[in-house]
Amino acid sequence: MDVQALLKSPMVKLLGYFALLAAVLALVAVTVPWVPDLLVPSAPGAQAFPGADGAVGPSASEIMTTVSRTALLGLLALLAALAFSVPVVWIYTVIMRQEGYDRSFVRLLASLPVVVAGVVQVVRGDLALAFALAGIVAAVRFRTTVKDLQDAVFAFAAIAVGLATGTGNFTLAGAIATVFCLLAYALWRLNVGDVGPSLTLSHGGVALAEALVPGESHKAVVIGEEEVVEPVHADDLPQLSDHIERLADYVRGDALRKKKKYNTLLLVYAEDAEAAAEHVEPILDDHARRWVLVDEIQRNGSGLTALEYLLRLKKKVKVGKMIDHLGCGGDQVCRAAELKPIKGLRKRLT
Repeated sequence: MDVQALLKSPMVKLLGYFALLAAVLALVAVTVPWVPDLLVPSAPGAQAFPGADGAVGPSASEIMTTVSRTALLGLLALLAALAFSVPVVWIYTVIMRQEGYDRSFVRLLASLPVVVAGVVQVVRGDLALAFALAGIVAAVRFRTTVKDLQDAVFAFAAIAVGLATGTGNFTLAGAIATVFCLLAYALWRLNVGDVGPSLTLSHGGVALAEALVPGESHKAVVIGEEEVVEPVHADDLPQLSDHIERLADYVRGDALRKKKKYNTLLLVYAEDAEAAAEHVEPILDDHARRWVLVDEIQRNGSGLTALEYLLRLKKKVKVGKMIDHLGCGGDQVCRAAELKPIKGLRKRLT
């Protein structure tokens, strides 16, 4: 394994950040006597911040000491919330950079733990303040929609970090941030939940477009001579695996675009692939905003070649007219064609 590439890996950077943060906290704990109580609270019901209960001493010096310590502990909790939110925000941008993300949500992830930690310190142990805060939150109505469940999970993680640091339990805050970031990164790298090429052949076989784009709710539309569209069986998948993966690579790469992504798969069956391409591609220039020839797939049973295109049709284009111009069937250059949406596949692959 390349050592330089390993050092640039997000996992190594993440572990290095937490190691450095742990070293700094350990150094502060050694030099400041009361900091260890913040790292490891003495009891579940014990006061989170020792000496910050607002007790007034008999002298001005003790009063100043209490006030300064309260301010220092409050600042320490807020800075800790910010420090532990940094890896959460960073791993979110790493995971979501392919699909794209909203900058305002990234700023929310960075600031939410700090705000939650501050609110916890204000409410700390005071039931009346807790009810007052609930009333204020109920009065201020937030209208926003989370477009992805993964965004909601990251928001909950940021809240958990803020609650832990606000109550003074920095060890728990570090554990939450560490485990969550590593789990989120591992799930992303391992493509957990990804829908790979698979076939459920309850009816004996599927069209080639169904094999290339599995799991899509919209079935492929066959045009022309349906009998030449050779069905694909489970035994055919090993031979098609390279073609399926090539299409997946195109879809993943196209997902990096912000607009005008490919949304349709077109398969054109012909005996002469070169002549079919010369016939089809001018038609695609007229009807598609973007298109690309992905692959040529040999169908041994029918002796035909399937030209595999990805399209982004123009908004005002009528699919029926494009099909008429293709002129599939009979003695035409194109014997048959298949059309199938790929939007669902793009969401699952990315």
